[in-house]
Amino acid sequence: MNQPANITVMLVDDQQIIRQGLKTLLDLEDDITIVGDADNGETALALLEQLDPLPAVILMDMRMPVMDG
Repeated sequence: MNQPANITVMLVDDQQIIRQGLKTLLDLEDDITIVGDADNGETALALLEQLDPLPAVILMDMRMPVMDG
């Protein structure tokens, strides 16, 4: 039986409660792994340079301080 592909995800939102809620929901899925989270686009870009593996998907808020989606 083939194992499902693991989907790596990074969460970017200025509201910590939103990031935590999404993480809690996505952690229920066996084939999704949260590889990082950030509170704005600038922090997300810096974090991307450090992540291994890189996220296949980035869930990002469109309106955030500093640098938005």
